[in-house]
Amino acid sequence: MTSWKLKCTRCGRVWVLKVSYNLKEMGRIYHWCPYCRVNTFHEVIERVEEGSEEGVQD
Repeated sequence: MTSWKLKCTRCGRVWVLKVSYNLKEMGRIYHWCPYCRVNTFHEVIERVEEGSEEGVQD
């Protein structure tokens, strides 16, 4: 499983999503934001290495 750091374009929160495919090729995705609690566009920031989730806002 690959982890990706995403940034919500609505609230600006950064969070990590675990998926089994390469999101970098997409650039941005339409996905549920756990903070806004609605579907919004998210910018794909970077791939996160296993065990490292630094810079993620709670």
